Amino acid sequence: MPKDVYTVSFCGTGCSRDEGEETRFWDYKILGFLGKEKQWLNSDKNIYVRETGYIPVRLHTEISTGLRDTKSSVTVRGVGENDWYNQVDLCDALDSSLSNAPGELRASARTYSEGNQRTQTGQLLGWADGALALHGASLAAASKAEQYNFLGHSRGAVESIMAAWFLYAYGGPAVRNIPVNIFAIDPVPGPGEWYGIQTQLPPNVVNYVGVYAWDHLTTGFSALVPRPNARMTKQRAHAEIESRGVGGSYLTLADNSQLADPLVRSDLPQPEGYTLYACRGGHGTVAGNYTSDALYDATKVKDEVAAVPKLVYKLARAYLTQWDTVFRTRCRVRENARHLRKQIHTAHTHFDALAGGEARTSRMTARPTVRRVSSILGRNTWDRYYLEDVVGTPPYNLAYPCTIEQSGGGWVEWSFL
Repeated sequence: MPKDVYTVSFCGTGCSRDEGEETRFWDYKILGFLGKEKQWLNSDKNIYVRETGYIPVRLHTEISTGLRDTKSSVTVRGVGENDWYNQVDLCDALDSSLSNAPGELRASARTYSEGNQRTQTGQLLGWADGALALHGASLAAASKAEQYNFLGHSRGAVESIMAAWFLYAYGGPAVRNIPVNIFAIDPVPGPGEWYGIQTQLPPNVVNYVGVYAWDHLTTGFSALVPRPNARMTKQRAHAEIESRGVGGSYLTLADNSQLADPLVRSDLPQPEGYTLYACRGGHGTVAGNYTSDALYDATKVKDEVAAVPKLVYKLARAYLTQWDTVFRTRCRVRENARHLRKQIHTAHTHFDALAGGEARTSRMTARPTVRRVSSILGRNTWDRYYLEDVVGTPPYNLAYPCTIEQSGGGWVEWSFL
């Protein structure tokens, strides 16, 4: 019998709750004294594939048949942006009603709760992620659902892990053990400190699926690969570590319960309910963007690039459906997964160009043509791995360019889209 499920879609940094569904023009009325009358383009839905839109928002609309919240699904705005991209309109208040949330977390959430939250500094540093994670967790707890499905992109994917921790630590007996499933699209915490509640999955997470972009090399965009929990590893030693309890502050909840690193070689059996995918494209590509550089100029859209967003969209819908989310519209992508994968690896030159071409080199210091990933908490930006090393050798029939130093492979086996 299907469960009563509540689905929360966490948007990425700088994304509104209608990202990809509306094109937003702003005028110069705020700077009217300069005498400017032109408008500028602030958000263009045309950078997104028509069938997929911005995937977290589009999937919410396909569950709820609209952009607004329903009893089944909700979206959470991105860090450093207002709810609906309006130029002067302000944000709705965030929910911080989770029963046992500590005062320090509620105080932090109030800072970002309402008013004008659009800020470039906020987008860079990501300070609002705790408040947005608490908002998503509070809405989930209030839904009275039997299961929570979280979907997120970028910092929104990281917030989904943080929200699961808040439910586990502060939800009380009625919420603590409600199962959580997470579909994370290229989770990126940003360049600052990575906290334990980001690098370790809490005990209430039953399934984690992560999709990671192979070709995004921008500094500060190292991707997060959280550590599996004891439910997933089936290891008694891990269960004993989890049983020690949580840390004293909301940022240190998981600092003393970091389990086995999925990116380091190990003889442990493969974890259950924990799946990692590598995918061609940039940080925006895997979330719906089909421009040739994964940036925001709609004149650069390429039909060949669209196969990546379409495949990730189908994958997300498939997992959410498996986890009992009910979609009220049919899947808009008609091509099957095999056909889309063939398109990706036939027209791979567009993705090669994102990271300097097919013939990548690691002769320069720090291998700058290789994506960085990590599962380690702390401030040290050098506590990172090279993506091509931890995934192992890609299949020879798929176009995944590697440097000549590519080697090894971590404990957890990856799949290649």
